[in-house]
Amino acid sequence: MLFLLPAVASAQQPATAPARDARPTQTGTAVIRGRVFAADTGKALRRARISVAAPELGGNGKTASTNADGRYEIKDLPAGRYTVTVTRSGYVQLRYGQRRPFETGKQLQVNDRQLVDNIDFHLPRVGVISGRVYDETGDPISSVRMMAMRQVFFEGRRRLVPVSGAIPTQTDDAGQYRIVGLTPGSYILRAETRETWTTTEKDVEVVMGYATTYFPGTTVVANARRIPLTVGQEAVNIDFSLVPGRTVTASGTAFDSQGRPLAGQQVMLTQEMRAPGGMMVMSASGGTAIAADGTFRLPNITPGEYTLNVRAAADIGGTIVQESASVPIVANDADIDTITIQTSAGWSVSGQVSTETGAVPAVARDRVRITAKPLNPDLGSAPRGPGGNADSGRVKDDWTFAVSGLFGPARLRVDLPDTLVLKAIVQDGRDVTDAALEARNGEMLSNVQVVVSASVNSIAAQLTDDKGAPFADGTLIVFPVDAEKWIEDSRWLRSARPDEDGKAQIRALPPGDYYAVAVDYVEDGMWNDPEYLDAVRRYAQRITLGETGAQTVTLKVVTP
Repeated sequence: MLFLLPAVASAQQPATAPARDARPTQTGTAVIRGRVFAADTGKALRRARISVAAPELGGNGKTASTNADGRYEIKDLPAGRYTVTVTRSGYVQLRYGQRRPFETGKQLQVNDRQLVDNIDFHLPRVGVISGRVYDETGDPISSVRMMAMRQVFFEGRRRLVPVSGAIPTQTDDAGQYRIVGLTPGSYILRAETRETWTTTEKDVEVVMGYATTYFPGTTVVANARRIPLTVGQEAVNIDFSLVPGRTVTASGTAFDSQGRPLAGQQVMLTQEMRAPGGMMVMSASGGTAIAADGTFRLPNITPGEYTLNVRAAADIGGTIVQESASVPIVANDADIDTITIQTSAGWSVSGQVSTETGAVPAVARDRVRITAKPLNPDLGSAPRGPGGNADSGRVKDDWTFAVSGLFGPARLRVDLPDTLVLKAIVQDGRDVTDAALEARNGEMLSNVQVVVSASVNSIAAQLTDDKGAPFADGTLIVFPVDAEKWIEDSRWLRSARPDEDGKAQIRALPPGDYYAVAVDYVEDGMWNDPEYLDAVRRYAQRITLGETGAQTVTLKVVTP
């Protein structure tokens, strides 16, 4: 189903594109304004929150709220390409240019001294899933945590993730629940509780609990039934029973990086669910103190997937270092008694950013950031706050950087404006641009050179419908012919939405052979999925991009 989102920008004052400044401009002379309505009734919505963001704002977005007539205005904006997002309780969050659920929005081009008017939004109402949860005997059960999940390609595989915007809830004393804030789509419902009880089997006391259960009453995700929702729909009577199972005990040893028992520290049992965009849902399920000899024991764990987390301060050569460890476990029918936890401060990488001539790039340094993508995110991350490094990956005044708190192998990634392209990442004379890097606990890989260039290529695509007319919807995807490069966050893989004339552009790809395809609709992030790319390449046009130069193609929008 389409979202009705007629957002049209009209220039009502003469506008000229300013020369690019090497530093981000915090204020300007442009204005964005419009109105927000309810899609079902056409009623103007007050208290809707409009947020705009652009690199030219230096990381500081601006917000405004609608008045009683649904009007908003955001002033003093510098020229740039803006992401505009609208939120309002009871309605689906929308981005400018978004017409379908989970679709990437479009960027709004704003010039200096321009009044960009009539950026209107028609917000659909959110969907709801409601029902009851029972125990194995058919009695209602309270305090069951309920969560709507959806399947996406994330962290290198298809997995269930919590839905952004949907509010987790708990069942009441009648077993009733109601999950609100859902975008039209297809969902899997997850239920969990840590309630336990004791029963007797063959004169032996056994502690029982409930496994993580998916609608319609299964512990196996593959057997879960999807719940489809249309705009504003309430899916009612989604009732099911939890699956009981025996609890287990998890035990083992915990030491710091020097092999010393972590006596007196806590092993925390948590359930962690990560999602794209840095979203994480975490629930603590108890913990236990580590004994003097480093042993620990966690009894009565209900069936499910968990993470054991330890945070500790270690004395290394007279310096107090914050260390951590995360160990995933699966509780099923048998006790787990061979767990070994060893905390670590992680490893680090440091270096400098420069152009191929050795000069610094002619952009603001806060437009460049170095990140590291762990190959195994389950190994954990560095603690924030005391001992953590919130500036990890930021480029300093002298264009040096340091990325800290890395656990296990990771690939370096460089976030750049599209006026620059990554040429190479070199460490001690070795090209490590797409290589997995790793160091031992406490070590730093230094002398890493991130080389960028202002000589960039581009591909411009005219999207058309079946009759060859310009098509202003759809998504352009450009991906490499070499399937080995179809990895998450690949620098070789990009997508773009077209403008009102059906033109889409992608700049600053590495030189090489590519496929270009225009699809009618793709969920945000799905175009990273190798299975999806394999399915759409039969519709694609093959192109070759050099280090510079512009390619122009015409692509008919297809529905894979």
